[in-house]
Amino acid sequence: MKKTLLSVVLVCGAVSISSAGVDFESKVMQLAGEIIANPAAFFYDFQQDLEGTTPLPPGKSYGFQTGLFPTTIPMGYTNLSGKYRLHAEGRIAPCFPQLDLIGGYWNMIWAKMAARQSDDIDNAKFNGHYMGFILSSSVSPRMRTFWGYKRSQLTADLKLNKTVDFMGTDVSSFNSGLKDDFFIVGIEHPKTVGKLWSMQLNYGIREKVISAKVSWYGKYFEMGLNIFPEGVLVIHPVWNFHLNF
Repeated sequence: MKKTLLSVVLVCGAVSISSAGVDFESKVMQLAGEIIANPAAFFYDFQQDLEGTTPLPPGKSYGFQTGLFPTTIPMGYTNLSGKYRLHAEGRIAPCFPQLDLIGGYWNMIWAKMAARQSDDIDNAKFNGHYMGFILSSSVSPRMRTFWGYKRSQLTADLKLNKTVDFMGTDVSSFNSGLKDDFFIVGIEHPKTVGKLWSMQLNYGIREKVISAKVSWYGKYFEMGLNIFPEGVLVIHPVWNFHLNF
């Protein structure tokens, strides 16, 4: 598990400073210290990378999504999200918005593999889930606004048989989690059939944090940037795969 954590830090450090003239070793040490100080917050940001918090396209009844980068690769988050349209826009009356239910679950396979293969690890569990709803309304043929709520929860549990030195810090275990309720507001701008730009803001009520996301959606893939002003890594490039029916 020590090697797994070190690999995560090295990958994340390389991503964050690949285009900046910053001393690599000191930056990795800084990242490692921030992760050890609050591991739940670090892994929690990656959970939000895979969460599907935009409405279903008009005319679609349900959809599925899985996060590819940075969640499955390199973080090892096996994950699946789903959306279900409970009410189509304007079905009851013109002023009634579309209502979608959202939710998903992930589990870090690297943690499970490390626990099975190492005699030094008693337990390693990193998983999480989220659920909520999204309301959306068309303000013009080329624009749709959405807003909603989600509850996200993460569990991070690591127990070792002995204390190890991880980049100058003695680590024997940590058992932490993070749960927050978010308000979501955003806007969509369709380009062609099945393709659109999306921008959104999320506000965590409990932790009082703000995050933002800018994405391009195609028929099967989403590419975007998640921005966490108070996170260990402020900017996360995101690549997700989705199917809508």
